[in-house]
Amino acid sequence: MSITEQAVCQSEYFRAKCSGIDEVLMVTSALYGRMHISKCVKENFGFIGCSTDVLELVDAQCSGRRECSMRILDENFGNAKPCHDDLKTYLQVNYRCVKGENISYLTPGETGASGVISLVIG
Repeated sequence: MSITEQAVCQSEYFRAKCSGIDEVLMVTSALYGRMHISKCVKENFGFIGCSTDVLELVDAQCSGRRECSMRILDENFGNAKPCHDDLKTYLQVNYRCVKGENISYLTPGETGASGVISLVIG
């Protein structure tokens, strides 16, 4: 399965969705900063290559789900400021869709499903 790379500018939304009903998202990398000149960074200003790894955060929000949407704001990344405060940063995400299965689960003492766990199979 191919990996999709997406650059999402400050204040925009990262949106990902798997087309297959039996597929879930698996985020493979996520960086927040100014990695290179792109649609989000037009000028260098001497601050290219500053970034922080936000895989854990994006993975928790998106992996194991059929679709995901998150707004790209500093506060959504624990106020991570890998670059100069006056410069806009962006999110660069790599993900793929893999075969998966959704399973409802009960916690002890509950009578209804308390959530959904997605298991990646293969």
